[in-house]
Amino acid sequence: MIKVSDIIGFSILCTDNTKFVGEVKDAILDLKECKLVGLILDYGSIIHHTKVIDFNSIYQINRKNIVVKYKRNIQQMSSFDLSKEFIKKNESILGIEVVGEEENLLGFIQDVLFEEKSGNILGFVITNGIIDDIFDGVEILPIDGTISFQRGRFVVSKSLKKNILRNVGGLKKLLELEH
Repeated sequence: MIKVSDIIGFSILCTDNTKFVGEVKDAILDLKECKLVGLILDYGSIIHHTKVIDFNSIYQINRKNIVVKYKRNIQQMSSFDLSKEFIKKNESILGIEVVGEEENLLGFIQDVLFEEKSGNILGFVITNGIIDDIFDGVEILPIDGTISFQRGRFVVSKSLKKNILRNVGGLKKLLELEH
């Protein structure tokens, strides 16, 4: 499991071209299928272009870079279909409200967790603000139940709300103030 924010800035390398090709600027998410479907790159040395790699073209994700099998797998942004209703760039979902079915605010999307082999979205990191994050830690909303995107926010079912992992990190846990 890896966070999308962890791969932003990663170098893109191709197995058929050992030179540095570009770096990851953002991710493209399909919220309907709960998958990371592509990566947006800053590509080129002197003149920078925005290009896209389909997630299925990724050969390997390492600690500092992403390896693509062939340079030809790096596509023009215009050739990638971004018109689908549920495909959003990662930066456009950050900060979106997460509410329960009964309209209570659970927090805001801070990051996206995905499985690096399949691209499946495993969950969202939820924040309630930097002070709460430092003291209490962040919360993880696993994607294993009903979650819907309505009126510009995520609505979480009661059953999924019970599965939220609370207080991941934070000073309370570090100082063992919470049992």
